[in-house]
Amino acid sequence: MTGLRAYHLPGRWGLVSVSPFCLKLDAFLRMTGIEHDSVTAATPFGGPKKKAPWIIYKGRTLGDSALIIVFLTGEFATDVDAHLSAKQRGIAVAIQRLVEENLYWAMVYDRWCRDENWPILKASVLGDIPALPRAILAPLARRGVKKQLAGHGMGLHSDENIAAISSKDIAALGRILGDGPWFFGDAPSLADATVYSLLANIVYVPFASPMKAAIASDPSLTEWLERFRGAVYPQFTPETA
Repeated sequence: MTGLRAYHLPGRWGLVSVSPFCLKLDAFLRMTGIEHDSVTAATPFGGPKKKAPWIIYKGRTLGDSALIIVFLTGEFATDVDAHLSAKQRGIAVAIQRLVEENLYWAMVYDRWCRDENWPILKASVLGDIPALPRAILAPLARRGVKKQLAGHGMGLHSDENIAAISSKDIAALGRILGDGPWFFGDAPSLADATVYSLLANIVYVPFASPMKAAIASDPSLTEWLERFRGAVYPQFTPETA
């Protein structure tokens, strides 16, 4: 064992983690075969940036999934993007920004702000927190997330506008993927792990979201989602369609 410990938020519904960023790091570790201990944390507050995931390696604690992946790629001399051209690497960065800086916030809105999803979130995403402190922390956390959404800008839009924004992002991902097996070439890359980590947390979970229909309307994207799941998570059987 390398001595690497990776900390992630809890999993539900067959997913390793309900956090896209944690799931992305987990997928990267599986794709590279880097040996590590996976540790589930009930909250993200143990991380150096008070967010998950984070790692501890050789006495060093490092947060932020993107920075962790850059570090591990150099430390273990492995690169899931080795087959990408310079242009493709640039497009991969654009995909990451679309997914993690925009589409992610539409997912956060659906989970935390839609009243029909709030009971599910309290029992699942916050489910590993003991009942009494959870009852106190849950509404505080919800208010905090709503402030973050407003600060980003996504939370200032109407339900209809958020659905339209996310639908456009999902359509863009489908067009970039095209009819290829992966986003770039004949092998999965970090872009595939990034997109999967978010779309799986929309499609395979019981939260109501207009994004489910947007994804389902693109056969290439839904087939790709199952392809990545089969390649990286063959043991995972979705509990929710």
